[in-house]
Amino acid sequence: MTNQDGRHITLTSSELGELWKNYIGESLLNCVYTHYLSNVDDERIKAILEKASNMTKSHMMKLEKLFNKESFAIPAGFGKNDVNDQAQAVFTDKFYLFYLKEASRINLLQFSNALTVSFRADVREYFSECVKDMNDLYQETMDAMLAKGLIIRSPFIPVPTEVKFIESKDFLHKLIGKQRPMTSTEITSMYVNLDSNQLGKSLMMAFSQVVQSEDIKKYILRGRDISHKNIVILQDFLTKDHLPAPQLWDPEVLESKVAPFSEKLMLYHVALANAGSLFNYGIGLTSTFRYDISVDVARLVTEIAKFSNDGVKLLIERNWLEQPPMAADRDELAK
Repeated sequence: MTNQDGRHITLTSSELGELWKNYIGESLLNCVYTHYLSNVDDERIKAILEKASNMTKSHMMKLEKLFNKESFAIPAGFGKNDVNDQAQAVFTDKFYLFYLKEASRINLLQFSNALTVSFRADVREYFSECVKDMNDLYQETMDAMLAKGLIIRSPFIPVPTEVKFIESKDFLHKLIGKQRPMTSTEITSMYVNLDSNQLGKSLMMAFSQVVQSEDIKKYILRGRDISHKNIVILQDFLTKDHLPAPQLWDPEVLESKVAPFSEKLMLYHVALANAGSLFNYGIGLTSTFRYDISVDVARLVTEIAKFSNDGVKLLIERNWLEQPPMAADRDELAK
């Protein structure tokens, strides 16, 4: 890209990283939506899936054009060999809608973050368009879920009628007795992380049914159990305050034994789910004041991080992990 003075503006490290990461993610979603569209029955959900699929294809085309202009090697990502569009459904239409809601929500956050670390006008314009796309997709998906009665709203709590200030350190932690009720921001974190873990658990339930490699199956089953443990712990916090928890999506996983995706895609998708979970927990911790919640979440994050690292090792062992753009090795160049 050139500016008004005719100078070429090189892509920064943050722009390279976000564009590279985005392309791989979009190529994965393109495969996922291809399979979903070949099995969906509900017309409203199909229309939203088609919209999501078209957005993904549009993003990939824009990225490829930018990459070619910059002589930036287009990532291999995922393609036709990673999806079996003849495979029968692994999930119900209801799950497709839940998946779209969660995908658009996390992508909305990640595109916003990518926008804030970009400098070139064309890159900022691209991520701004992506933010708008994800906002539109999220709004349409949420409207459909509400209309179909497929989502439990976060609970109603008393509206504050006066300003109050915290008077005791018990607000943070009580050594003895019942902890104070959760704040609105803490409840929000619980709901976001429950949805994230329920999506991850359902995906891994399905993948474990169709994957053939025993080490990958064992890894995915381990992830399913970790997600289940996260769900139990988070639900327990809500139950103790007599608050409802979001619904489980396990019943929306069908009994198919035919893999809709390559093992590479399924393993990488688990890695993306791990990253999204860590991202959500990180945001949640910034608005959590209760010490007991922070301690439990920190313990869960440690386990997820270890699980994520083991998944990366599996990807590397099979030569499935693409190398992100890297800084020059000055010591090596000096030899």
